[in-house]
Amino acid sequence: MLSLSLPFLHEAVFSAAIFFLGWILTGTQVRASGRFFSAAWFEQVSLLAFIALLALLWLTAHPLNLQFVLLWCLLTQLLLLGWHYLTFWYQQRSAGRRDQQQPAWLVGYASQSGTAEQLARHSTQQLQTAGKKVQLLPLNALASMPLHNFEQALFIVSTYGEGEAPDNGQHFWRQALQQQPDLSQLKFAVLALGDRSYQHFCAFGHWLHNWLTQQHASAIQPLVHWDQSQRDSSPWQQWQQLLQKLGAGQAEPTDDQPWLKVPLQSRYCANPGSQGNPCFVIKLPRQDGMHWQAGDLLEIQPEHSRCTVALWLTEHKVFGCQTVRFHQLQIPLCRALAQIVLPQQGPSATENLEHWLQQQPLLPLRSYSIASIAEEDQFTLLVRQVKTAQGLGLGSGWLTSYALEGQPIQFRIRSHPNFHLPDDDRPMVFICNGTGIAGIRGLLAERVRRGHRQNWLLFGERQQNVDSFFAKDLQLWQQQGFLPELDRVFSRDGAEVRYVQHRLAERMPELKAWLEQGAAIYLCGSLHGMGQEVEQLLQTELSTEQLQALQQQGRYRRDLY
Repeated sequence: MLSLSLPFLHEAVFSAAIFFLGWILTGTQVRASGRFFSAAWFEQVSLLAFIALLALLWLTAHPLNLQFVLLWCLLTQLLLLGWHYLTFWYQQRSAGRRDQQQPAWLVGYASQSGTAEQLARHSTQQLQTAGKKVQLLPLNALASMPLHNFEQALFIVSTYGEGEAPDNGQHFWRQALQQQPDLSQLKFAVLALGDRSYQHFCAFGHWLHNWLTQQHASAIQPLVHWDQSQRDSSPWQQWQQLLQKLGAGQAEPTDDQPWLKVPLQSRYCANPGSQGNPCFVIKLPRQDGMHWQAGDLLEIQPEHSRCTVALWLTEHKVFGCQTVRFHQLQIPLCRALAQIVLPQQGPSATENLEHWLQQQPLLPLRSYSIASIAEEDQFTLLVRQVKTAQGLGLGSGWLTSYALEGQPIQFRIRSHPNFHLPDDDRPMVFICNGTGIAGIRGLLAERVRRGHRQNWLLFGERQQNVDSFFAKDLQLWQQQGFLPELDRVFSRDGAEVRYVQHRLAERMPELKAWLEQGAAIYLCGSLHGMGQEVEQLLQTELSTEQLQALQQQGRYRRDLY
Protein backbone atom coordinates (compact mmCIF):
# COMPACT_ATOMS: atom_id res chain seq x y z
CA MET A 1 0.00 0.00 0.00
CA LEU A 2 1.25 3.44 -0.86
CA SER A 3 1.93 5.84 1.98
CA LEU A 4 1.79 9.60 2.07
CA SER A 5 5.02 11.42 2.73
CA LEU A 6 5.18 14.32 5.17
CA PRO A 7 6.09 16.90 2.46
CA PHE A 8 3.12 15.65 0.46
CA LEU A 9 0.80 16.26 3.42
CA HIS A 10 2.22 19.72 4.11
CA GLU A 11 1.83 20.81 0.50
CA ALA A 12 -1.62 19.24 0.29
CA VAL A 13 -2.83 21.14 3.37
CA PHE A 14 -1.37 24.40 2.04
CA SER A 15 -2.97 23.85 -1.37
CA ALA A 16 -6.29 22.99 0.22
CA ALA A 17 -6.25 26.23 2.23
CA ILE A 18 -5.64 28.29 -0.92
CA PHE A 19 -8.27 26.36 -2.86
CA PHE A 20 -10.96 26.76 -0.22
CA LEU A 21 -10.22 30.49 0.12
CA GLY A 22 -10.90 30.90 -3.59
CA TRP A 23 -13.87 28.56 -3.27
CA ILE A 24 -15.41 30.76 -0.56
CA LEU A 25 -14.90 33.95 -2.60
CA THR A 26 -16.35 32.41 -5.75
CA GLY A 27 -19.20 30.82 -3.83
CA THR A 28 -20.12 34.22 -2.41
CA GLN A 29 -20.70 35.51 -5.94
CA VAL A 30 -22.83 32.49 -6.71
CA ARG A 31 -24.93 32.87 -3.57
CA ALA A 32 -25.57 36.54 -4.42
CA SER A 33 -27.39 35.40 -7.55
CA GLY A 34 -28.87 32.21 -6.15
CA ARG A 35 -32.14 33.07 -7.91
CA PHE A 36 -30.63 31.74 -11.15
CA PHE A 37 -28.01 29.25 -9.90
CA SER A 38 -27.75 26.64 -7.14
CA ALA A 39 -24.97 27.52 -4.69
CA ALA A 40 -25.16 24.01 -3.17
CA TRP A 41 -24.49 22.47 -6.58
CA PHE A 42 -21.44 24.70 -7.00
CA GLU A 43 -20.03 23.72 -3.61
CA GLN A 44 -20.43 20.00 -4.31
CA VAL A 45 -18.76 20.15 -7.73
CA SER A 46 -15.87 22.27 -6.39
CA LEU A 47 -15.19 19.86 -3.54
CA LEU A 48 -15.39 16.81 -5.79
CA ALA A 49 -12.94 18.39 -8.25
CA PHE A 50 -10.38 19.00 -5.49
CA ILE A 51 -10.76 15.48 -4.01
CA ALA A 52 -10.39 14.00 -7.49
CA LEU A 53 -7.11 15.90 -7.95
CA LEU A 54 -5.66 14.65 -4.65
CA ALA A 55 -6.80 11.08 -5.35
CA LEU A 56 -5.19 11.13 -8.78
CA LEU A 57 -1.85 12.30 -7.41
CA TRP A 58 -1.92 9.84 -4.49
CA LEU A 59 -2.86 6.80 -6.58
CA THR A 60 -0.11 7.50 -9.10
CA ALA A 61 2.40 8.25 -6.31
CA HIS A 62 3.32 11.32 -8.26
CA PRO A 63 5.22 13.92 -6.24
CA LEU A 64 2.86 16.76 -5.47
CA ASN A 65 3.73 19.89 -7.43
CA LEU A 66 2.46 23.02 -5.68
CA GLN A 67 2.37 25.09 -8.87
CA PHE A 68 0.37 22.38 -10.63
CA VAL A 69 -2.15 22.22 -7.77
CA LEU A 70 -2.59 25.98 -7.72
CA LEU A 71 -3.03 26.05 -11.49
CA TRP A 72 -5.59 23.23 -11.29
CA CYS A 73 -7.51 25.02 -8.50
CA LEU A 74 -7.55 28.29 -10.44
CA LEU A 75 -8.63 26.60 -13.66
CA THR A 76 -11.41 24.69 -11.88
CA GLN A 77 -12.76 27.84 -10.26
CA LEU A 78 -12.61 29.82 -13.50
CA LEU A 79 -14.48 27.08 -15.35
CA LEU A 80 -17.15 26.87 -12.66
CA LEU A 81 -17.50 30.66 -12.49
CA GLY A 82 -17.76 30.84 -16.27
CA TRP A 83 -20.42 28.15 -16.25
CA HIS A 84 -22.30 30.05 -13.56
CA TYR A 85 -22.39 33.31 -15.54
CA LEU A 86 -23.25 31.47 -18.77
CA THR A 87 -26.23 29.93 -16.98
CA PHE A 88 -27.15 33.33 -15.50
CA TRP A 89 -27.04 34.99 -18.95
CA TYR A 90 -29.10 32.23 -20.55
CA GLN A 91 -31.82 32.37 -17.91
CA GLN A 92 -31.92 36.17 -18.05
CA ARG A 93 -32.31 36.00 -21.81
CA SER A 94 -35.07 33.39 -21.52
CA ALA A 95 -36.86 35.50 -18.92
CA GLY A 96 -36.59 38.53 -21.22
CA ARG A 97 -38.07 36.56 -24.10
CA ARG A 98 -40.94 35.37 -21.94
CA ASP A 99 -41.52 38.96 -20.81
CA GLN A 100 -41.57 40.17 -24.42
CA GLN A 101 -43.97 37.43 -25.40
CA GLN A 102 -46.30 38.26 -22.51
CA PRO A 103 -48.97 40.69 -23.77
CA ALA A 104 -48.84 44.03 -21.95
CA TRP A 105 -51.74 45.45 -20.00
CA LEU A 106 -52.94 48.89 -20.96
CA VAL A 107 -54.03 51.33 -18.28
CA GLY A 108 -55.51 54.28 -20.15
CA TYR A 109 -56.77 57.51 -18.63
CA ALA A 110 -58.47 60.76 -19.58
CA SER A 111 -58.22 63.36 -16.84
CA GLN A 112 -58.93 67.08 -16.66
CA SER A 113 -58.13 67.87 -13.04
CA GLY A 114 -55.66 65.02 -12.45
CA THR A 115 -57.80 62.68 -10.32
CA ALA A 116 -58.32 60.03 -13.02
CA GLU A 117 -54.61 60.11 -13.84
CA GLN A 118 -53.71 59.64 -10.17
CA LEU A 119 -56.03 56.62 -9.87
CA ALA A 120 -54.63 55.18 -13.10
CA ARG A 121 -51.11 55.43 -11.70
CA HIS A 122 -52.19 53.60 -8.54
CA SER A 123 -53.75 50.82 -10.62
CA THR A 124 -50.61 50.57 -12.75
CA GLN A 125 -48.39 50.23 -9.68
CA GLN A 126 -50.61 47.47 -8.31
CA LEU A 127 -50.40 45.46 -11.55
CA GLN A 128 -46.64 45.99 -11.78
CA THR A 129 -46.21 44.82 -8.18
CA ALA A 130 -47.83 41.56 -9.26
CA GLY A 131 -45.20 41.21 -12.00
CA LYS A 132 -47.42 42.21 -14.90
CA LYS A 133 -46.16 44.19 -17.85
CA VAL A 134 -48.17 47.43 -17.97
CA GLN A 135 -48.25 50.52 -20.15
CA LEU A 136 -49.78 53.67 -18.65
CA LEU A 137 -51.00 56.03 -21.37
CA PRO A 138 -53.33 59.01 -21.78
CA LEU A 139 -56.01 58.21 -24.34
CA ASN A 140 -54.53 60.68 -26.82
CA ALA A 141 -51.36 58.53 -26.97
CA LEU A 142 -53.41 55.66 -28.44
CA ALA A 143 -53.31 57.47 -31.78
CA SER A 144 -49.70 56.26 -32.19
CA MET A 145 -50.19 52.98 -30.28
CA PRO A 146 -53.65 51.70 -31.24
CA LEU A 147 -55.78 49.35 -29.19
CA HIS A 148 -54.98 46.49 -31.61
CA ASN A 149 -51.69 46.11 -29.72
CA PHE A 150 -53.38 45.15 -26.46
CA GLU A 151 -55.41 42.20 -25.26
CA GLN A 152 -56.30 43.55 -21.80
CA ALA A 153 -57.06 47.14 -20.85
CA LEU A 154 -58.30 49.16 -17.90
CA PHE A 155 -59.65 52.67 -18.47
CA ILE A 156 -60.12 55.38 -15.83
CA VAL A 157 -61.78 58.45 -17.32
CA SER A 158 -63.57 61.59 -16.23
CA THR A 159 -66.10 63.69 -18.15
CA TYR A 160 -65.57 67.30 -19.16
CA GLY A 161 -67.97 70.02 -20.27
CA GLU A 162 -71.19 68.69 -21.75
CA GLY A 163 -70.33 65.01 -21.84
CA GLU A 164 -67.03 65.47 -23.68
CA ALA A 165 -63.64 63.87 -23.21
CA PRO A 166 -61.03 65.68 -21.09
CA ASP A 167 -58.29 67.47 -23.00
CA ASN A 168 -55.88 64.51 -22.93
CA GLY A 169 -58.60 62.31 -24.43
CA GLN A 170 -60.04 64.71 -27.02
CA HIS A 171 -57.85 63.53 -29.92
CA PHE A 172 -58.67 59.87 -29.23
CA TRP A 173 -62.38 60.72 -28.97
CA ARG A 174 -62.46 62.56 -32.30
CA GLN A 175 -60.59 59.76 -34.05
CA ALA A 176 -62.76 57.04 -32.52
CA LEU A 177 -65.94 58.75 -33.76
CA GLN A 178 -64.69 58.19 -37.32
CA GLN A 179 -63.35 54.65 -36.91
CA GLN A 180 -64.77 51.18 -36.40
CA PRO A 181 -61.80 48.90 -35.66
CA ASP A 182 -62.20 45.23 -34.82
CA LEU A 183 -61.23 44.92 -31.14
CA SER A 184 -62.49 41.39 -30.58
CA GLN A 185 -59.13 40.47 -28.99
CA LEU A 186 -59.55 43.10 -26.24
CA LYS A 187 -60.91 42.54 -22.73
CA PHE A 188 -61.55 45.76 -20.82
CA ALA A 189 -63.09 47.51 -17.82
CA VAL A 190 -63.97 51.18 -17.31
CA LEU A 191 -64.01 53.28 -14.13
CA ALA A 192 -65.92 56.51 -14.87
CA LEU A 193 -65.54 59.59 -12.65
CA GLY A 194 -68.10 62.37 -12.50
CA ASP A 195 -70.33 64.63 -10.43
CA ARG A 196 -74.05 63.84 -10.16
CA SER A 197 -74.90 67.52 -9.82
CA TYR A 198 -74.05 67.89 -13.52
CA GLN A 199 -76.47 66.82 -16.23
CA HIS A 200 -73.96 64.70 -18.14
CA PHE A 201 -72.83 62.52 -15.24
CA CYS A 202 -70.03 60.15 -16.37
CA ALA A 203 -71.12 60.67 -19.99
CA PHE A 204 -67.67 60.12 -21.51
CA GLY A 205 -67.19 56.94 -19.48
CA HIS A 206 -70.54 55.66 -20.81
CA TRP A 207 -69.56 56.57 -24.36
CA LEU A 208 -66.17 54.82 -24.07
CA HIS A 209 -67.71 51.64 -22.62
CA ASN A 210 -70.39 51.53 -25.34
CA TRP A 211 -67.92 52.29 -28.15
CA LEU A 212 -65.57 49.49 -27.07
CA THR A 213 -68.49 47.07 -26.90
CA GLN A 214 -69.62 48.10 -30.38
CA GLN A 215 -66.13 47.27 -31.66
CA HIS A 216 -66.59 43.71 -30.28
CA ALA A 217 -64.34 44.16 -27.23
CA SER A 218 -65.40 42.12 -24.18
CA ALA A 219 -66.20 43.87 -20.90
CA ILE A 220 -64.66 42.16 -17.87
CA GLN A 221 -67.32 43.74 -15.66
CA PRO A 222 -70.05 46.40 -15.95
CA LEU A 223 -69.14 50.09 -15.98
CA VAL A 224 -68.22 51.43 -12.50
CA HIS A 225 -69.43 54.98 -11.68
CA TRP A 226 -67.75 57.12 -9.04
CA ASP A 227 -69.38 60.37 -7.93
CA GLN A 228 -66.37 62.49 -6.99
CA SER A 229 -68.54 65.00 -5.16
CA GLN A 230 -69.21 62.36 -2.49
CA ARG A 231 -66.77 61.07 0.11
CA ASP A 232 -67.80 57.52 -0.79
CA SER A 233 -65.04 55.00 -1.46
CA SER A 234 -67.28 52.05 -2.39
CA PRO A 235 -66.72 52.47 -6.18
CA TRP A 236 -62.96 52.38 -5.58
CA GLN A 237 -63.38 49.27 -3.44
CA GLN A 238 -65.34 47.68 -6.29
CA TRP A 239 -62.50 48.56 -8.67
CA GLN A 240 -60.03 47.06 -6.20
CA GLN A 241 -61.97 43.80 -6.16
CA LEU A 242 -61.55 43.63 -9.93
CA LEU A 243 -57.81 44.27 -9.64
CA GLN A 244 -57.49 41.54 -7.02
CA LYS A 245 -59.21 39.08 -9.36
CA LEU A 246 -56.70 40.05 -12.03
CA GLY A 247 -53.85 39.24 -9.64
CA ALA A 248 -52.86 42.81 -8.76
CA GLY A 249 -50.95 43.72 -5.61
CA GLN A 250 -52.24 45.56 -2.57
CA ALA A 251 -53.94 48.92 -3.02
CA GLU A 252 -52.19 52.12 -2.09
CA PRO A 253 -54.05 55.12 -0.67
CA THR A 254 -56.03 56.87 -3.39
CA ASP A 255 -55.57 60.29 -1.86
CA ASP A 256 -52.41 61.44 -0.14
CA GLN A 257 -53.92 64.84 0.72
CA PRO A 258 -55.44 64.81 4.22
CA TRP A 259 -58.60 66.59 5.27
CA LEU A 260 -57.75 69.79 7.12
CA LYS A 261 -59.58 72.32 9.28
CA VAL A 262 -58.75 76.00 9.67
CA PRO A 263 -60.88 78.88 10.94
CA LEU A 264 -62.52 81.26 8.48
CA GLN A 265 -60.13 84.21 8.66
CA SER A 266 -62.08 86.88 6.78
CA ARG A 267 -64.76 87.38 4.16
CA TYR A 268 -65.96 90.44 2.26
CA CYS A 269 -68.12 91.19 -0.77
CA ALA A 270 -65.87 92.14 -3.70
CA ASN A 271 -68.59 93.60 -5.97
CA PRO A 272 -71.22 95.52 -3.95
CA GLY A 273 -73.79 97.07 -6.26
CA SER A 274 -73.03 94.72 -9.17
CA GLN A 275 -75.75 93.66 -11.58
CA GLY A 276 -74.54 90.10 -11.09
CA ASN A 277 -74.72 87.89 -8.01
CA PRO A 278 -72.49 88.93 -5.10
CA CYS A 279 -68.89 87.68 -5.18
CA PHE A 280 -66.95 87.22 -1.95
CA VAL A 281 -63.23 87.08 -1.28
CA ILE A 282 -62.67 84.30 1.27
CA LYS A 283 -59.40 84.07 3.20
CA LEU A 284 -58.23 81.03 5.17
CA PRO A 285 -54.92 80.90 7.07
CA ARG A 286 -52.14 78.66 5.81
CA GLN A 287 -50.65 76.42 8.48
CA ASP A 288 -47.32 74.60 8.58
CA GLY A 289 -47.18 71.64 6.24
CA MET A 290 -49.80 72.98 3.83
CA HIS A 291 -48.36 73.10 0.31
CA TRP A 292 -49.86 73.68 -3.11
CA GLN A 293 -48.93 74.89 -6.58
CA ALA A 294 -50.46 77.72 -8.56
CA GLY A 295 -53.43 76.27 -10.43
CA ASP A 296 -54.45 73.83 -7.67
CA LEU A 297 -57.94 73.60 -6.17
CA LEU A 298 -59.41 73.73 -2.69
CA GLU A 299 -62.04 71.04 -2.13
CA ILE A 300 -64.52 72.19 0.51
CA GLN A 301 -66.83 70.09 2.67
CA PRO A 302 -69.89 72.38 2.95
CA GLU A 303 -72.43 72.45 5.76
CA HIS A 304 -76.08 73.44 6.10
CA SER A 305 -77.06 76.69 7.74
CA ARG A 306 -78.05 76.55 11.40
CA CYS A 307 -81.55 77.62 10.41
CA THR A 308 -81.93 74.66 8.02
CA VAL A 309 -80.83 72.20 10.72
CA ALA A 310 -83.11 73.78 13.34
CA LEU A 311 -86.15 73.54 11.04
CA TRP A 312 -85.41 69.86 10.33
CA LEU A 313 -85.05 69.07 14.04
CA THR A 314 -88.33 70.83 14.80
CA GLU A 315 -90.17 69.06 12.00
CA HIS A 316 -88.98 65.61 13.10
CA LYS A 317 -89.17 66.34 16.85
CA VAL A 318 -85.57 65.37 17.53
CA PHE A 319 -83.43 66.85 20.33
CA GLY A 320 -80.43 68.42 18.60
CA CYS A 321 -78.15 69.03 21.61
CA GLN A 322 -77.60 65.37 22.48
CA THR A 323 -74.06 64.09 21.95
CA VAL A 324 -73.47 61.46 19.27
CA ARG A 325 -70.45 59.69 17.83
CA PHE A 326 -70.08 60.78 14.21
CA HIS A 327 -67.05 59.89 12.07
CA GLN A 328 -64.98 59.07 15.17
CA LEU A 329 -65.86 62.35 16.91
CA GLN A 330 -68.14 63.06 19.87
CA ILE A 331 -70.20 66.08 18.75
CA PRO A 332 -73.72 67.48 19.23
CA LEU A 333 -76.32 65.96 16.91
CA CYS A 334 -77.04 69.34 15.32
CA ARG A 335 -73.42 69.59 14.11
CA ALA A 336 -73.56 66.10 12.63
CA LEU A 337 -76.81 66.91 10.82
CA ALA A 338 -75.21 70.03 9.31
CA GLN A 339 -72.81 67.78 7.36
CA ILE A 340 -75.24 65.24 5.86
CA VAL A 341 -77.92 65.25 3.19
CA LEU A 342 -80.99 65.75 5.37
CA PRO A 343 -83.52 63.02 4.53
CA GLN A 344 -87.25 63.59 4.38
CA GLN A 345 -87.77 60.80 6.89
CA GLY A 346 -86.09 61.06 10.28
CA PRO A 347 -84.99 58.18 12.53
CA SER A 348 -87.68 56.06 14.14
CA ALA A 349 -88.13 56.04 17.90
CA THR A 350 -86.57 52.56 18.19
CA GLU A 351 -83.71 53.13 15.74
CA ASN A 352 -80.15 53.61 16.95
CA LEU A 353 -79.38 57.27 16.22
CA GLU A 354 -75.66 56.84 15.58
CA HIS A 355 -76.27 53.91 13.22
CA TRP A 356 -78.89 55.98 11.38
CA LEU A 357 -76.42 58.87 11.01
CA GLN A 358 -73.76 56.62 9.49
CA GLN A 359 -76.21 55.53 6.79
CA GLN A 360 -76.76 59.10 5.57
CA PRO A 361 -74.49 60.48 2.80
CA LEU A 362 -72.38 63.55 3.47
CA LEU A 363 -73.09 66.74 1.57
CA PRO A 364 -71.37 66.76 -1.84
CA LEU A 365 -67.99 68.46 -2.08
CA ARG A 366 -67.37 71.75 -3.87
CA SER A 367 -64.09 72.79 -5.54
CA TYR A 368 -62.69 76.31 -5.92
CA SER A 369 -59.56 77.66 -7.61
CA ILE A 370 -56.91 78.96 -5.22
CA ALA A 371 -56.19 82.60 -6.07
CA SER A 372 -53.04 82.84 -3.94
CA ILE A 373 -49.65 81.15 -3.75
CA ALA A 374 -48.12 79.50 -0.68
CA GLU A 375 -45.64 82.37 -0.23
CA GLU A 376 -48.58 84.69 0.53
CA ASP A 377 -49.25 82.53 3.60
CA GLN A 378 -53.00 82.24 3.11
CA PHE A 379 -55.64 80.63 0.91
CA THR A 380 -57.60 83.19 -1.11
CA LEU A 381 -60.82 82.19 -2.88
CA LEU A 382 -63.24 84.20 -5.02
CA VAL A 383 -66.73 82.71 -4.65
CA ARG A 384 -69.89 83.90 -6.38
CA GLN A 385 -73.17 83.17 -4.63
CA VAL A 386 -75.34 80.68 -6.47
CA LYS A 387 -79.05 81.32 -5.93
CA THR A 388 -81.69 78.62 -6.45
CA ALA A 389 -85.37 78.22 -5.67
CA GLN A 390 -84.34 76.49 -2.42
CA GLY A 391 -81.92 79.27 -1.42
CA LEU A 392 -78.16 79.60 -1.76
CA GLY A 393 -76.05 76.86 -3.31
CA LEU A 394 -74.35 74.42 -0.95
CA GLY A 395 -70.74 75.52 -1.34
CA SER A 396 -71.29 79.21 -1.99
CA GLY A 397 -73.90 79.46 0.76
CA TRP A 398 -71.58 77.86 3.32
CA LEU A 399 -68.55 80.01 2.48
CA THR A 400 -70.26 83.35 1.80
CA SER A 401 -73.08 83.31 4.36
CA TYR A 402 -73.57 80.39 6.77
CA ALA A 403 -70.04 79.99 8.19
CA LEU A 404 -69.09 82.60 10.78
CA GLU A 405 -65.66 84.18 11.02
CA GLY A 406 -63.52 81.95 13.21
CA GLN A 407 -65.66 78.88 12.49
CA PRO A 408 -63.69 75.83 11.25
CA ILE A 409 -63.78 75.16 7.50
CA GLN A 410 -63.06 71.58 6.47
CA PHE A 411 -61.14 71.18 3.20
CA ARG A 412 -58.37 69.41 1.36
CA ILE A 413 -55.95 70.59 -1.32
CA ARG A 414 -56.49 68.91 -4.67
CA SER A 415 -53.66 68.92 -7.16
CA HIS A 416 -54.64 70.16 -10.62
CA PRO A 417 -51.59 69.24 -12.76
CA ASN A 418 -53.31 70.04 -16.07
CA PHE A 419 -53.45 73.69 -15.01
CA HIS A 420 -49.95 74.04 -13.58
CA LEU A 421 -47.47 76.44 -15.16
CA PRO A 422 -44.62 75.25 -17.39
CA ASP A 423 -41.17 75.32 -15.81
CA ASP A 424 -39.69 77.68 -18.41
CA ASP A 425 -40.32 81.40 -18.93
CA ARG A 426 -42.24 81.11 -22.21
CA PRO A 427 -44.82 83.85 -22.95
CA MET A 428 -48.21 83.20 -21.34
CA VAL A 429 -51.67 84.31 -22.51
CA PHE A 430 -54.37 84.15 -19.82
CA ILE A 431 -58.04 84.42 -20.85
CA CYS A 432 -60.79 84.46 -18.23
CA ASN A 433 -64.10 85.93 -17.15
CA GLY A 434 -65.94 86.36 -13.86
CA THR A 435 -64.61 84.34 -10.94
CA GLY A 436 -62.35 82.49 -13.40
CA ILE A 437 -59.83 85.21 -12.62
CA ALA A 438 -59.21 83.50 -9.25
CA GLY A 439 -57.14 80.67 -10.72
CA ILE A 440 -55.47 83.06 -13.18
CA ARG A 441 -54.54 85.44 -10.36
CA GLY A 442 -52.70 82.54 -8.65
CA LEU A 443 -50.82 81.71 -11.87
CA LEU A 444 -49.85 85.36 -12.38
CA ALA A 445 -48.64 85.65 -8.78
CA GLU A 446 -46.40 82.63 -9.34
CA ARG A 447 -45.06 84.08 -12.61
CA VAL A 448 -44.22 87.31 -10.76
CA ARG A 449 -42.48 85.33 -8.01
CA ARG A 450 -40.35 83.56 -10.64
CA GLY A 451 -39.54 86.83 -12.39
CA HIS A 452 -41.24 85.85 -15.68
CA ARG A 453 -42.43 89.02 -17.40
CA GLN A 454 -44.05 87.96 -20.69
CA ASN A 455 -47.67 87.80 -19.50
CA TRP A 456 -50.87 88.87 -21.24
CA LEU A 457 -54.27 88.91 -19.50
CA LEU A 458 -57.67 89.22 -21.19
CA PHE A 459 -60.45 89.52 -18.59
CA GLY A 460 -64.18 90.08 -18.95
CA GLU A 461 -66.87 91.18 -16.46
CA ARG A 462 -69.96 93.41 -16.26
CA GLN A 463 -69.06 96.83 -14.83
CA GLN A 464 -65.62 98.28 -14.30
CA ASN A 465 -66.45 100.31 -11.19
CA VAL A 466 -67.77 97.31 -9.21
CA ASP A 467 -66.54 94.12 -10.92
CA SER A 468 -62.80 94.79 -11.20
CA PHE A 469 -61.59 91.82 -9.16
CA PHE A 470 -57.97 91.97 -7.91
CA ALA A 471 -57.58 95.35 -9.65
CA LYS A 472 -54.83 96.55 -7.27
CA ASP A 473 -52.71 93.46 -7.92
CA LEU A 474 -53.09 93.80 -11.68
CA GLN A 475 -52.21 97.49 -11.59
CA LEU A 476 -49.11 96.83 -9.47
CA TRP A 477 -47.87 94.02 -11.72
CA GLN A 478 -48.46 96.18 -14.78
CA GLN A 479 -46.39 99.00 -13.26
CA GLN A 480 -43.61 96.56 -12.35
CA GLY A 481 -43.45 95.26 -15.93
CA PHE A 482 -44.85 91.80 -15.21
CA LEU A 483 -48.07 92.40 -17.16
CA PRO A 484 -47.14 94.22 -20.39
CA GLU A 485 -50.47 93.32 -22.01
CA LEU A 486 -53.73 93.82 -20.09
CA ASP A 487 -57.14 93.82 -21.79
CA ARG A 488 -60.21 94.21 -19.60
CA VAL A 489 -63.66 94.16 -21.18
CA PHE A 490 -66.83 95.20 -19.30
CA SER A 491 -70.01 94.19 -21.09
CA ARG A 492 -72.42 96.63 -19.39
CA ASP A 493 -70.34 99.81 -19.59
CA GLY A 494 -70.92 100.81 -23.22
CA ALA A 495 -73.78 101.11 -25.64
CA GLU A 496 -72.54 97.97 -27.38
CA VAL A 497 -72.40 94.71 -25.42
CA ARG A 498 -68.86 93.39 -25.69
CA TYR A 499 -67.28 90.31 -24.18
CA VAL A 500 -63.73 89.07 -23.79
CA GLN A 501 -64.00 86.96 -26.96
CA HIS A 502 -64.70 90.13 -28.98
CA ARG A 503 -61.52 91.75 -27.69
CA LEU A 504 -59.59 88.56 -28.43
CA ALA A 505 -60.84 88.61 -32.04
CA GLU A 506 -59.59 92.20 -32.42
CA ARG A 507 -56.17 91.24 -31.14
CA MET A 508 -55.81 88.00 -33.08
CA PRO A 509 -52.71 89.20 -35.01
CA GLU A 510 -50.91 89.85 -31.72
CA LEU A 511 -52.03 86.46 -30.37
CA LYS A 512 -50.61 84.68 -33.43
CA ALA A 513 -47.33 86.54 -32.97
CA TRP A 514 -47.15 85.42 -29.34
CA LEU A 515 -47.87 81.83 -30.37
CA GLU A 516 -45.03 81.97 -32.90
CA GLN A 517 -42.78 82.86 -29.97
CA GLY A 518 -43.88 79.68 -28.16
CA ALA A 519 -46.63 81.15 -25.98
CA ALA A 520 -49.16 78.99 -24.12
CA ILE A 521 -52.86 79.83 -23.68
CA TYR A 522 -54.66 79.24 -20.37
CA LEU A 523 -58.46 79.58 -20.46
CA CYS A 524 -60.48 79.78 -17.22
CA GLY A 525 -64.09 80.67 -16.44
CA SER A 526 -67.59 79.80 -17.59
CA LEU A 527 -67.98 76.99 -20.12
CA HIS A 528 -71.19 78.35 -21.61
CA GLY A 529 -70.75 81.64 -23.41
CA MET A 530 -67.14 82.71 -22.97
CA GLY A 531 -65.46 79.29 -22.96
CA GLN A 532 -67.30 77.90 -25.96
CA GLU A 533 -67.03 81.10 -28.00
CA VAL A 534 -63.30 81.54 -27.34
CA GLU A 535 -62.76 77.92 -28.38
CA GLN A 536 -64.77 78.46 -31.57
CA LEU A 537 -62.83 81.63 -32.34
CA LEU A 538 -59.48 79.86 -31.89
CA GLN A 539 -60.58 76.98 -34.12
CA THR A 540 -61.63 79.43 -36.83
CA GLU A 541 -58.56 81.67 -36.68
CA LEU A 542 -55.89 79.04 -35.97
CA SER A 543 -57.56 75.98 -37.56
CA THR A 544 -58.77 72.96 -35.63
CA GLU A 545 -55.56 71.07 -36.38
CA GLN A 546 -53.31 73.81 -34.98
CA LEU A 547 -55.44 74.11 -31.84
CA GLN A 548 -55.26 70.34 -31.34
CA ALA A 549 -51.48 70.48 -31.79
CA LEU A 550 -51.25 73.22 -29.14
CA GLN A 551 -53.38 71.08 -26.84
CA GLN A 552 -51.16 68.02 -27.29
CA GLN A 553 -48.05 70.16 -26.65
CA GLY A 554 -49.55 71.43 -23.38
CA ARG A 555 -49.79 74.95 -24.80
CA TYR A 556 -53.58 75.19 -24.66
CA ARG A 557 -55.09 74.39 -21.27
CA ARG A 558 -58.65 74.87 -20.05
CA ASP A 559 -60.36 75.05 -16.67
CA LEU A 560 -63.99 75.72 -17.55
CA TYR A 561 -67.10 75.07 -15.48
